[in-house]
Amino acid sequence: MPAHACLIFAVILAAAAAGSLPLAIYALSFWHYLLYWLAYRHGAVPLAVFKRDAVTMKTVSLGALALAYLAAPTDPLSLAVVAAGFLLNVAAARNLGADRTYYGHEVSGLPLVRATGFPYSWISHPMLVGNIAAFGGTLINAGFREHWWPLACLHVACNLGLLAMERFVTPQRRSIRGGGMVAGAQDRIAPRVLAAALLGAAAGAGLGTWLGEGLPVFGAVGAGAAAGAYAAVMSFWYTRHATTPGRGREERTEMTP
Repeated sequence: MPAHACLIFAVILAAAAAGSLPLAIYALSFWHYLLYWLAYRHGAVPLAVFKRDAVTMKTVSLGALALAYLAAPTDPLSLAVVAAGFLLNVAAARNLGADRTYYGHEVSGLPLVRATGFPYSWISHPMLVGNIAAFGGTLINAGFREHWWPLACLHVACNLGLLAMERFVTPQRRSIRGGGMVAGAQDRIAPRVLAAALLGAAAGAGLGTWLGEGLPVFGAVGAGAAAGAYAAVMSFWYTRHATTPGRGREERTEMTP
């Protein structure tokens, strides 16, 4: 989707102009969590689109994490915990299959299936537990922890948030319109994107001022504007198909990568 490419390009450009690697890493690390929430809560985006978007932005996120983590001196114990966590995630995803991993029941109404094979036979919510273990495991590495502990802690917090979402939030699967943009949508989205970009720029300016020399203001403004515009576009895209609410699910089962 062009929105992903525009965000990535704008953030990298702003970070390069500001000479700030942390700006790029933090600004690109957490968008897939927003997509999970929008898809799960609204169920109004085609499953194929959601899978494409989620895989794209999670790949960007993991690439940003790897850039920071692999730059630190190697810690064998930390590396083993990180690898074990992500392998647990992969094993759970293989058990569920790609469609159900990405909320196939909530988004497109696939029949609900209770996973019982490994690793679900050993542990509840193995994907999220694996993610939490992997991101937490990076903190064992003292070199990484010294500079990047907020990054790892935010990932852990986001995965705990997904766990709470799956346990306590009832998804509202909705019907999907066929064929193109809803009438008048172009007129509605432009002001939203502009307003979100301005708010993002203001937030970036505030953050840059607060952090002082650690984050040049002009770089933070550019990244903030790009982030605000992207959030508005994705929020609109993931809810624009909604018409009448469908049935929520009667059971919950983990399906988050």
